Amino acid sequence: MKTRNISKEDRALVTKAFELAQKRKSRITSVASVLRTANGRLYEGVNIEVQGSAPCSICAEYAAIGTMVSEGELRIDTIVAVNGHKRSVLPPCGKCRQLISEFGNPYVIVKLRGKLVKTKLSQLYPIQIK
Repeated sequence: MKTRNISKEDRALVTKAFELAQKRKSRITSVASVLRTANGRLYEGVNIEVQGSAPCSICAEYAAIGTMVSEGELRIDTIVAVNGHKRSVLPPCGKCRQLISEFGNPYVIVKLRGKLVKTKLSQLYPIQIK
C-alpha cells in the first residue's frame, strides 16, 4: 500500500472528528467522520444506529457525504472516520468505500503500524475508480 505522511491540515481533520465524536452521545457507538472537499470546505457526519435493524443504520461517512452533496460539492479530497469511545481512527467499511468512490479517488486517513498516514482510496479498495 502506498502511503503519505499526513499534513497539518489532515491532522486538523482527525482532531475535528474526535471532537465531533465526543459530542455524539450514544451508549453503543460514537463514530464521526470529517471530510475536506477539493474546494477546501469541511463537512462532518456522525453514525446513526437503528437498534432494531442494523442494516438501516447510517455510517458517519454517509452522513458527511450527504451533507456535502446537499451543499453542491461533488469531489472529496480527504476523509477520515474515528471511533470516539475507543479513540481510534477507522478505515471505511466496504459500503462506505463504494460510496466514497463515487466522489473521486480521495485520500483516506488510516492508522498503519501505529502511525497515522493517508492513502488513496484505490489502495484500500482495489477497483477501477472513475
